[in-house]
Amino acid sequence: MSRLIAITAAVIAAAVVFNVTSQPASLASRVGPSPVVVELFTSQGCSSCPPADELLGRIARDASLRGKVIPLAFHVDYWDHLGWRDPFSSPQWSQRQLEYVRAMGLSGAYTPQAVVGGTREFVGSNERQLYGAIEEASKRKAPASVAIAGDKVRVDTPRELELIALSVGNAQTTNVARGENGGKTLTNYAIVHKLTRLGAVKGQIEVPLPKGTNVVLLQDGKTMAIVSAAAAGQNRQ
Repeated sequence: MSRLIAITAAVIAAAVVFNVTSQPASLASRVGPSPVVVELFTSQGCSSCPPADELLGRIARDASLRGKVIPLAFHVDYWDHLGWRDPFSSPQWSQRQLEYVRAMGLSGAYTPQAVVGGTREFVGSNERQLYGAIEEASKRKAPASVAIAGDKVRVDTPRELELIALSVGNAQTTNVARGENGGKTLTNYAIVHKLTRLGAVKGQIEVPLPKGTNVVLLQDGKTMAIVSAAAAGQNRQ
C-alpha cells in the first residue's frame, strides 16, 4: 500500500469514527427516572401543526420511551370556523390551553404549542427545545407518586393535588377536505378523547378510575405544574 493510500484510508476511518461518536444519544438514554408529560395543543385546521404532530408521533411510536414520556394531543376548537372542523377538537381542550396561558402569564394561545410538565412551553415543532425540556424534567425528583392498578389509581402525595384521569386513543388518519390543510392526509397521535377531574387528593389513597382511563396526572391546580403521572396500555400510539 502506498503512503498516500494509507494516509487517505486513515483519514476516512477517522471521519467515520468521528461521525459515529458525534451522533447525539437517543432521548431514551438521556432521560431520568421521573415520567414526563408532553401536551401538544394542535389542530387539523392549522397549516403549521403537522410537523409538531409528527414530532409527537415519533415519541408515541418509540417503544424505548414508553413509561418515560407520556405524549398527549389536545385538539383545540378555535380553528374549526376556518373551513374544516377537526373531528378530535373540543372547547374543553381550548379551555385547558387557556389555563396554561394564565398560569404562565402568556399573551395568548397559539398552535402548535407544546407544554412539558405543565411548566414549560414553546412551539411544538421545535425538536431541540422539546427534547431538552423532557430531559431536564425527567431528572427532577417527584415529590409525589401515582400509579394505575387495574380500575384504580394509587396516590401518594404529602400535599393536596388535583387528580386527573384521561382517556387517550391510538393514532388515527384523516383525509382533510378543506381549510389550511385541505387535500392532505394527516395522522394524529396520542389523541385525548376524555378528561375527568377526580378532585383534590392528599396522603396515601386509592381512587376508582372511570372506564377507559389509561393516563393519570397529579397536577397543581394553581401553578398547573404536573407533579407526577402514569400511563397504562403502553402499546398505545
